[in-house]
Amino acid sequence: MPTIDVSHKDLCGLIGRKLSIEELRDDVMFAKTELDKVEGDVLKLDIKDTNRPDLWSAEGVAREIKARYSPGLPKYEVKKSDYVVNVDKSVEKVRPFTTCAVVKGLKIDENMLSQMIQLQEKVAGTFGSNRREVAIGVYDVGQLQFPITFKSVKDKDISFVPLEFKEKLHPKEILEKHPKGKEFGHLLKEDFPIFIDSVGEVLSMPPIINSDFSGKITEKTTDVFIECSGFDLRFLNTAINVLVAALAERGGTIYSVKVNYQKTSEVTPNLTPKKYTINVDSVNKMLGLTLKTEEILVLLKKSLYDAKQKGKKIDVLYPAYRQDIMHEDDVIEDVIISYGFNDIEPEELKTITKGGISKEIHIIDKLTEIMIGAGFQEIMSYTLTNVNDLYARMNTDGEAVEIEKPMSANWSVFRTSLIPGLMDIFSKNRHVEYPQSVFEIGNVVLADNSRETKARDVQKLAAACTGNVSYETISQRLDAFFRNIGIDYYLKKGRHDSFIEGRTAEIFVGKTSLGFIGEIHPSVLNSWDLENPVVAFEIDLEFIFKK
Repeated sequence: MPTIDVSHKDLCGLIGRKLSIEELRDDVMFAKTELDKVEGDVLKLDIKDTNRPDLWSAEGVAREIKARYSPGLPKYEVKKSDYVVNVDKSVEKVRPFTTCAVVKGLKIDENMLSQMIQLQEKVAGTFGSNRREVAIGVYDVGQLQFPITFKSVKDKDISFVPLEFKEKLHPKEILEKHPKGKEFGHLLKEDFPIFIDSVGEVLSMPPIINSDFSGKITEKTTDVFIECSGFDLRFLNTAINVLVAALAERGGTIYSVKVNYQKTSEVTPNLTPKKYTINVDSVNKMLGLTLKTEEILVLLKKSLYDAKQKGKKIDVLYPAYRQDIMHEDDVIEDVIISYGFNDIEPEELKTITKGGISKEIHIIDKLTEIMIGAGFQEIMSYTLTNVNDLYARMNTDGEAVEIEKPMSANWSVFRTSLIPGLMDIFSKNRHVEYPQSVFEIGNVVLADNSRETKARDVQKLAAACTGNVSYETISQRLDAFFRNIGIDYYLKKGRHDSFIEGRTAEIFVGKTSLGFIGEIHPSVLNSWDLENPVVAFEIDLEFIFKK
């Protein structure tokens, strides 16, 4: 979860009220936040929502608290301007999109500067998948000459002084010498995206570093230019909206920027409130309350919505910087936060059912004991993954169930296999002593057009070993596994693109194929940066559950 540092005095100034530490301890919970520690004037806040980058700054937390005293949808005016950014065709395969804005009239002090830097780092690091999906640059407008061009160059085509350096460097030199280049250099290859103004001054090389000339914001800066670059405009629009809304809370005036592509153009930022509709009955059913419509309207306004009754429904407007409203439940959650969890009267649970452990869980517990007894360590990986890890890095293809509105491209599909999770564990533990043996029992989600949901959950077991291992290593473990559960099986020569041909077998019980076993293909090992061989098997547990 994101953690931020804020000044107690600065936070109260943004709220417009002088609140004690104890008062703030309660009030920050309206912003899904807990006060972890107080060190003098510095408050360490733990944000409990990874889907709300608008909360990851003093401005965002203050905005939520202020709404409890002065409810209603925040209004942000975006003034028209002549600022233009031209996106060159050369960035199409490197970092194709950008959203931009100018904010003027800022009175930057130490607190504001620290929050600006902190928010930029949190949004790019957490929401932006460590700068892969969203990279952010903030610049002093007084140092720039518009229009600005976003283009890609080769290494020797350009040189500039990166932030906090004294000498001009070519892009590859920045990746080799600058701390940020060393940290994020893996995100670039032979082509280097840059923002450059009309007189040839380089603003930055995203997602690595700003220039020292225009990318240094100080307490003397009053007007800033902000750009967010990446691969998906949904994420970039959210990022720019979060940033400019925070600066508007500081008294800044927002100006639009026209972003010209080859065939289209966009004007950003767009802070027009978004729309949604909820059902009054759904609110009370989910919360177990009997709230009147008028009460729900008041609670919504305390959560920064504009709400109007429309029969048994409520039409709501919510701020453009929010991208987490994907279901009616997301709005209802804000209703209960404003109502107060502690104000709900607990009721005794009325049920005539008897709890117990299912047959499947009993079997899984037994299988877990067997695998641990065989020398494997259990892991638990995420059900959500991405097509690159699931298929490309495993040298396969397939049909995965996709998330309709993913928060990040890294978590955009449901896994169809457990083995990529095991490979990821090996890749991240190359420094650990060998051999390594891990296993996982968990759900995969498979496409199924015969069902209303178009998908079905399947329990699988996967195990893998790396180090000085061979096919015999994993086949002996598989044999021990089946002997311990008392099921006869046999192996039949098979082919699977993740495994080496000739060292792969299909696992059968009767006429039912349960999965594959074999040595992982060298191309797969290379894609996970693994030097030692890996052997693995994966089986479907649904057949075992039915035995």
